[in-house]
Amino acid sequence: MQKMEIKNNLSKLMKPSTPTPPNLRTYNISFFDEQMPNINTPLILYYTSSQKPQTNEHVDIFNHLETSLTKTLTDFYPLAGRYIRDKSFVDCSDQGALYVQATTNFRLSDFLNLTRELKYNMLHEFLPCDIGEAGEIDDPLLSIKITAFECGGVAIGMCFSHKVCDMATMNTFVINWAIRSQEACNSLELEKYSPIFNIAHDFPKRGVLDLSPRIPRSSIGVKSTGRMFSFKANAISKLRETLVFNDARGHRPSKVQLIVALLWKALAHVDKLNNEQPKASVLQQGVNLRNKVVPKLPHYSCGNFISGAIARVEPEHVDTIDLQGFLKILNESVKKIESDYAKALTSSNKEYDVLMEPFLEYFRYIANNDVNFYAFTSWCKFSFHNADFGWGKSVWRSTGKYGGQNFVLMMDDQEGDGVEAWVHLDENRMSQFEQDLDIQAYTN
Repeated sequence: MQKMEIKNNLSKLMKPSTPTPPNLRTYNISFFDEQMPNINTPLILYYTSSQKPQTNEHVDIFNHLETSLTKTLTDFYPLAGRYIRDKSFVDCSDQGALYVQATTNFRLSDFLNLTRELKYNMLHEFLPCDIGEAGEIDDPLLSIKITAFECGGVAIGMCFSHKVCDMATMNTFVINWAIRSQEACNSLELEKYSPIFNIAHDFPKRGVLDLSPRIPRSSIGVKSTGRMFSFKANAISKLRETLVFNDARGHRPSKVQLIVALLWKALAHVDKLNNEQPKASVLQQGVNLRNKVVPKLPHYSCGNFISGAIARVEPEHVDTIDLQGFLKILNESVKKIESDYAKALTSSNKEYDVLMEPFLEYFRYIANNDVNFYAFTSWCKFSFHNADFGWGKSVWRSTGKYGGQNFVLMMDDQEGDGVEAWVHLDENRMSQFEQDLDIQAYTN
């Protein structure tokens, strides 16, 4: 088989179809944006299509995507601007989003049928830029790459600056763009995904020192590896059957919490194998705050509105706590932050000391060599996997190739009731993690 290659044929900056008015030229970031690292968050959607790349119809599809993108950028005008780090605002002067068009010499099925390691190593080629290329004055806040496969399939690779976008914001953008890309744009559906940039107004920036970690601009040479572990619905049901639920209300943990607990337990045991000195195992879970404030913020409120729930297991307890114990610790950490944040977010005088504490705790832990620290985030229940640009829903979705370690990202599987967990570790611990009996028992 010939070498699989992706060739970039076009690269340009896409501006909003309607110029951003002068009164919107300065977009101040929010308190929550301040805490976020200058890093791109990658998302790639893969679609089958009946069109062939060399036909005029396929060219028309790409032209239509460009047109719909410029209209979408009119609504999401900060994403066409540039972040001014020393003043903590976005200059919304329509500098443009990066747009790259590419073709392959292979079919989408050829890529999807690769071994998971080869597939993972190719992910960065579907992205328009490196994940770490963010935060400088010339860096676009949104970059997009459209890749056409030999069979007519399409991959849409996107990089969103985490400084101004969380997954809820990314989801709103993707669905908005997809609706505009369809032959008959549904105006009522579009209205549901029209953004409002109100978070910075309700939670203005505080001018605090930027403590977020500095991310290398290139992942080249970084020693880490990633694997996607698939947990199907029947395996998750089987996992639930091993647990006892004593909640009087009959509450059962979500599929995400079950998988987080299973992964954390396995990771803690791997760390114990590799540490000469016992270390505590610490885990942070991202928490979407839109439904924690009273009144709730709409799901299309754009900007970062997230925090983190931090859970900890002491080294002497790693072998004595079972899966149910890990799950209980996780649930308690989430309940605590929800309780603390509900009051702090709703108070007429925002309790910024309370809001800041999870971020300070996170920064302390990532700099602490005496603990094993993991960051988890979940993209489950977001609707981007249903985004229809004219070819139906995506046949697969992926993140990109991260250069960091000790990071887990979870998404719904193709059926919607399972979980795909993207685990990033060094090669030695990844090998040990794959041998964990629970991981082997519940993954495909």
